[in-house]
Amino acid sequence: MVGGILFGLLLATFIYIKGWVPQPISQPDQPIPGQTQAQSKPVEDVSQTVEKKKNDYDFYSVLPEMEVVIPKEELQQHAARDTTKYSFILQVASFKNLKDAEELKARIAFSGQIAHIQSIDVNGTQWHRVRVGPFDSGREADKQKRALESNGHQALILKETI
Repeated sequence: MVGGILFGLLLATFIYIKGWVPQPISQPDQPIPGQTQAQSKPVEDVSQTVEKKKNDYDFYSVLPEMEVVIPKEELQQHAARDTTKYSFILQVASFKNLKDAEELKARIAFSGQIAHIQSIDVNGTQWHRVRVGPFDSGREADKQKRALESNGHQALILKETI
């Protein structure tokens, strides 16, 4: 082991004497480690000579020109035509087996919400939908959906006309 160390030292000395050791690359643009900014050459202040570019925003003038004013009468007519009332229902799941639907309804009841089962016939197959609601507003439906999701149930918000 001592012979290997001595051979390595002898080889390193030989390479150093021959000049085969690469020299570090000096780059004057790069900061030198251990040297502060004050010790290096001073930096020229060009902030006074640089021309400040004025912001060229034209949307302040373009947007008012593109504004479309809707007459109040037309707004009132549109509001009078749109008298459709909606209710919102959360559909939690749909099962072919009524027993599975009843189990999910019971689990939802334990979380404090009231669910109901709607049985429908789709292409000759009986499906049982587990639903919560109806709700008068989308905001209330979203609130109840978040409550269901916090208990591990995923739900779809369905919008139905009254």
